[in-house]
Order: sequence, then C-alpha cells, then structure tokens
Amino acid sequence: MPETNRSLADDVRARSPEQLRQLVLARPDLMQGGTVDVSGLAARAASRASVQRAVESLSADALRVLETLLVTDGDGAAAAARLGVDTAVIGEFADLLWTRALLWRRDSALVATRSVSELLLPRATALAEHDALDSAPLTLPTVGRAGVDRSVTDAHAGQAALDLLRHIESLADWWQNNPPRVMAKGGVSVRDHKRLSTELALAEPAAAFVAEIAHAAGLVADDHDVEPTWLPTSAYDDWLDTSPAHRWSVLIDAWWAMLRAPSLVGTRDAAGTTVNLLGSGAAWPMMRQRRHDVLGAVAEAGLNVAVDAGDVDDLLRWHRPLRLPPGTPTRSADVLAEAQWLGLVADGQLSTAGRALLDDRCGAAALEPLLPTLIDHLLVQADLTAIAPGPLRDDLRRLMGAVADVESSGGATVYRFSSTSLRRGLDAGWSAPDLRDRLSAASLTPLPQALDYLIDDVARQHGVARIGAASCYLRSDDETLLDALLADRNTEPLQLLRIAPTVVVSRLPAARMLTLLREAGYSTLGEDASGTVAATGAVQHRAPVPRPPSPVVTTAVSDSAAERFVADLLARNGSAPGESAGDPAVTVDLLLDAAAAGLPVRVGYVDTAGNIKRVTLRPTGVDGGRVTGTVGESVRTIGVHRITDVSPA
Repeated sequence: MPETNRSLADDVRARSPEQLRQLVLARPDLMQGGTVDVSGLAARAASRASVQRAVESLSADALRVLETLLVTDGDGAAAAARLGVDTAVIGEFADLLWTRALLWRRDSALVATRSVSELLLPRATALAEHDALDSAPLTLPTVGRAGVDRSVTDAHAGQAALDLLRHIESLADWWQNNPPRVMAKGGVSVRDHKRLSTELALAEPAAAFVAEIAHAAGLVADDHDVEPTWLPTSAYDDWLDTSPAHRWSVLIDAWWAMLRAPSLVGTRDAAGTTVNLLGSGAAWPMMRQRRHDVLGAVAEAGLNVAVDAGDVDDLLRWHRPLRLPPGTPTRSADVLAEAQWLGLVADGQLSTAGRALLDDRCGAAALEPLLPTLIDHLLVQADLTAIAPGPLRDDLRRLMGAVADVESSGGATVYRFSSTSLRRGLDAGWSAPDLRDRLSAASLTPLPQALDYLIDDVARQHGVARIGAASCYLRSDDETLLDALLADRNTEPLQLLRIAPTVVVSRLPAARMLTLLREAGYSTLGEDASGTVAATGAVQHRAPVPRPPSPVVTTAVSDSAAERFVADLLARNGSAPGESAGDPAVTVDLLLDAAAAGLPVRVGYVDTAGNIKRVTLRPTGVDGGRVTGTVGESVRTIGVHRITDVSPA
C-alpha cells in the first residue's frame, strides 16, 4: 500500500485489479451510474448514498468496530482495548472495512471516509458517552433449540404443501360458482372473505394467504366485466392439469416474487380503513426482501436447529442493525407462518424444499420426493361412508369431493354419501352407471347395496326438467313441477313466462338460469337444440390472467461480471492519479478531499467570458454546486459546472 495516499481516491486508485474486484463484489451498486474509470469508481464509493447503503449492510460486529475506530481516531490498539478484544481481531475487521472502501489507509493510520464520519460519528459518539461500545460482543447470537429429524420435517412440509394445493382448488371451485364482487376500491369485501374462510374451513389469515398466493400465481383474477367479479383464470386450468410437484413449484415461485403482504389483510391502514383481501392496501414491496432475509436467517441457524420468530428477529437485527433497530417490526412471524403453509418451513426449521429455494433449484424434480405418496383406493362401508386411508390421487379425490362430503379428516379421511352429495356429482356430469363403476374400481370392498339403491334413486329423480337456449327455455313433461316453479317466489328473478303447458322461457342466458335453478333446489339438466343432453355443469367463465409481478432484482454480481467491469475501468483509466477530467462526481470528490485535508489543487475552469483559466486553489468548502477557497490571498468561488479538470498542486 502506498505511503502517499492523501484521500480515499488515492487509496482506491492504488488498489490492484483483484482488490478492485473485491470492492465491487462487496458494493455492487458501484457498477451502476455510468462509472467510466477508477477515479469515477472512487468518487461513487465516497458518495453519501452509496456509503449509506454500504453502512446499512454491515452486520452488528463490523458496525461496532467501525464506530469504535471513529471515536478512537482510527487507532486500532485503542479500539481493541475499548472492545476488549485482541488487536488482530480489529485488524481483520479493518481489512473488511477497507475492502468495502469505508476506511482508507494514510501511512499506518486508518481513516474513515468523509461520508462515513457524517453518517456514523454522532451515533458513535453518543454510544461512547454511554459506555455502550465498551466490551461489546462481536459474535453472532446463538439461537434456537434442537430440531427434529429432517425426514420428519420434510413429511410435515409435504403434507402442508398438499393441503395448500387442495385449498386453492376449493377456492377456485367456490369462486367459480359464487364469484365475489370486486369492490369499487378493489379487492374482496370483508363479508366475502369470511364466507371464503368458512368454505375452506380455515382461519381468516390462512384463507387470505390462500387467495393472495393464488392471485400472485395468476390462478384467480378480476374478470374486468361490466360488474367485475373474482374468477379463476385460464392459467388455473393449465395449472390444474400438471403434477402436484409442478403446482407446488409454481406457488413457491409466486410467493418468492410476491410484492404483497397477506398478513395485512383485515388490519387497519394509516387512515383507519380495513385492508381488504386482494385490495391495494395489502401491497408492501418490502415484504419480498423480508421473505428472503427470514428464510436466510432460518438457514443460518444451522441444520437440525429449530427457531421461532424471536430467534429470527435476533439474527435479522444482528445482520442489519441500522435497518432494523430495536422496536422496528420485522414481520418474521408472518413470514414464518406463510412459509409453513407453503411447506418451506416445518417444525421451526427449513425443509428440503426451503433449502432448495435458497439454492435456486426449487423445481418440480426437487419437490416430487417430498410430497406424500398418493393412494388410488378407499374403503366404502355399509353405513354410506368411505374411508381414505391416506391422501388420495387427484382424480379420485376430485371424484369424492363431487359425490361425497368430508365427515372427518386426519391421518385418514372419512367421506359420507347422501342424496345431496350424489346429486351434486350428477350435476357435475357423472352418470349413475359411470359413478357406480368408478366407485367399485376404487373401493377395496364391494359397494354396499344401500349405496347402490341411493345412486339409482337419486339418478331416477335427476334431470326431470331440462334447460336449453332460446333465450332461454325450460321444458318438463311434469306440468305440476312447472306450476310449482312459477309459484315459487325464489324463482321470481328468473322472469319466467309459460308459453305452453310443458314449456317456460326466460330472458336470462341458459347457463345462468341453470345455476340459479340448482341453487333454488331444482334438479335440472341442459340440452342442445336437438333435445340431446348437453354439458350439465355450468359454463366455466374465466378471468384474464393477471400480469405477473416484475422479476426479482438483486444487487449481487458474479465474480466474472465484477472482473469484466474492473478490466474495463482499467482499460479506460485515462486520467493521472488524483486527477479529474471533467467528471462532476470525481471533481466534487477531489475538491471535498482537498478541503478536508487543507491541501491545494490545480483547477482548470471556464470563466464568464468563455476563456479557460487555471489557478492553484486551496478549497475551504464545497456546497450548492460551488467550491469556495483561496487563490493566493484572495477568496474565490467557482461553479463546479465550470470546472474542466482538477489535479494535485
């Protein structure tokens, strides 16, 4: 290291290509802003904005050493004595701070950059006055407790992921048939949020997470109709046709990039207004980085170490003490809850899926082994129940969801058949023979006679009335049924008009009429113009797929990118050491350094007549775009924009 460094700029210019590369890797923002040479790099490294970013990224131990060096005027031995550590420890931290250009070396002294002193000296002085610097610990906090075996964690995580996939299917089915209205201010009303929570059998925060992550993944959206509602999108249909592992990976990617905080739903904003589900109030871009930080902290706690939100808070505050001082909310508990619902954290520790996400290899292939083995059979019993001894394969689970109701769940799921549930299956398009064959194939026990009779009985009464499109019409050979339909006050919104003893018409579309009649308790079927039974399920309207959030932008740079950047800087490094060739950032930096050190510089500038002048100036201050100093015995003020070059005197 040269013994003649007069400033940070001299120090940076004296660094080797490898040392410059380490500087850029430690402070990647230095690669931005059109830096043209090493002098420009030094000027940017000294700028207040860049220094503040660098200081805020320091961990508690490095920050404490830097503050101690500030109050001891860079005396490493005095700093070591104050912190109660060996001088070698201070030397290691000093090397780190020098690498980041927060300190520079003048002869054997350590000098903090001008912006570092401006930012930290008042705080460091206050801490020193209260003896808060003395014997401060310089070791990472020990947190957590002994965790469970990794296989147990992965089993719990896989089950959580499977539950989430099913909840999203339930949400899509519910909103397909009962689409909630988009509020005038955006989002879902509190009432519809509560209904969704009841339908999913989840607490409202968990239901909010299911809806928010489904929206983030483009699976549900505002349909932008005249009277807009929330509906599944066409992307949901594509997603549903993929493997469970792929569906899980899509949700993980959406969560990792999500700019919203589902945990804000139901809280009050600054104006005292309730934050609605999928509303603008739940947008919080900082949550994305916080998710990354929290999962990183859980990983840092170590393998087979379980942590809670308090442990994570301790680690976050250690790594970012200036950004997260005591009392600042970290939302660690919210992130951990989301990660647990998503199967990234279980039993207080990262699952294999969580570690794969941090390693950027969280694809379907990595997730597949973590999901529970799905079974393709169940036990149908004589009391009209069926027992699934484990998680069912998608096709069988969807069938049971259509024709039976869940009576209890846990290690095994108990389903119950009823007239209502079987009618629901027939409405979805199953015929009695197909339903009987499918259940017989899936059951390890013969179908009981009671279920056989119930299926036939429901099928015999199903579809007595049929709906078609005229605008539309409803016909039935049972005139008594049409009499009851016309007399029913619940059907008044259908605006039915009888045009024949067996035919009534309505102004509503056929699909809408079909849905409303079924909701009113009437068993109906759709038919085409030839009288043939058409699709019996309601027409599936789909919302447009929402635009995904902008990709995650990181400030980290690769070794190769930093190496190319430094090589380019050195190739274009035309100015002599300590000179500015007109770059305003370099010019201001050199003038500030000269003013701080009381040193004269040669300044070239253009006067008001357009003539180029050159003077030896001893700067005393730089402010408001002007430099003030003495030229000989007189005081001179020159606009920085007029300066063409600066060099040592």
